[in-house]
Amino acid sequence: VSEEEREERRRIWWLLYIVDRHLALCYNRPLFLLDVECDGLLQPESDAVFQAGDFYPPENYAETSYFKPRGPTFECTGHNIFGYFLPLMAILGEVVDLNHARNHPRFGTRFRNASEWDGQVAEIAQQLETYERSLKEFEARYTTPQQPAEPKQQGDATANQEAGHQDATSPSAQSVGTQNSGQRMTETVIQTKIVVAYATHLMHTLHILLNGKWDPISLLDDNDLWISSQSFISATGHAVSAAEAINDILDYDPDISFMPFFFGIYLLQGSFLLLLIADKLQGEASPSVVKACETIVRAHEACVVTLNTEYQRNFRKVMRSALAQVRGRLPEDFGEQQQRRREVLALYRWTGDGTGLAL
Repeated sequence: VSEEEREERRRIWWLLYIVDRHLALCYNRPLFLLDVECDGLLQPESDAVFQAGDFYPPENYAETSYFKPRGPTFECTGHNIFGYFLPLMAILGEVVDLNHARNHPRFGTRFRNASEWDGQVAEIAQQLETYERSLKEFEARYTTPQQPAEPKQQGDATANQEAGHQDATSPSAQSVGTQNSGQRMTETVIQTKIVVAYATHLMHTLHILLNGKWDPISLLDDNDLWISSQSFISATGHAVSAAEAINDILDYDPDISFMPFFFGIYLLQGSFLLLLIADKLQGEASPSVVKACETIVRAHEACVVTLNTEYQRNFRKVMRSALAQVRGRLPEDFGEQQQRRREVLALYRWTGDGTGLAL
């Protein structure tokens, strides 16, 4: 088997790994591919290196100093799906496992005290913090203006090779413009801004999934008074931050076409909490929450245009109705509208045997 074929197989595995965790969230299902199955598997190469055929030597090549991480990682390393999205899916797998353990009919919260899960929650939160730090470093690496390099000596072949390799793994430096900025930015910066905006939203959504409830009806009912807990306050902050990241997404990618097949479920799960706040507080909601709700509606409208899905159309109607209440426009059939809203949300359940987006 050639190194190119090995790399192709690795990329296929990691793509399946991503989709497995994504579908586990979409349809409220346990994971199928486990971390232990790929703990020693090399991470895929960047797209530029892969397309150029510049593969690393085989594992038994003892003379190389080339290093590539193995197994799932929690740091943003590049612009492609393996660089920024794969680490988030590795963390999502931990969140999915924790959620199913909590909701186990026999050994979940009935068997264990809620505080006994705090250690796992703290560990996953630390993974998200690790990702956030790496994302900031990634952004600084590709958006900070580079100082002119000093002339290299003729014999410095190694440094020249490394510089060329770094250029090959980043997007081209063709100049383009943005809608809200008079200055021109390179394509590298634009691509980096897009990746950072999406990754930031996804990261905050994972915080919401970690600290909050996944099911919209359970949120609205609030039978366990979760709305008065510290985790609710934490999740609310992340919901507002996620909405702020959507503003950046709409700025740099107005039609939300960067990752349309993946983004919808994270936009939805990041919006449930804002819907709860709008439903409970109505006219007393803070301006930041109102602005966040408006951003969510805009994002869902853009998503529906790019990839028309039933659940996004339904949630857009629900969010518009809640936003009208927040603005003080209460219809005469207010009770009926609330009931219709509840019926729409009841189609998508993440509790017990709920099947998520599957109808």
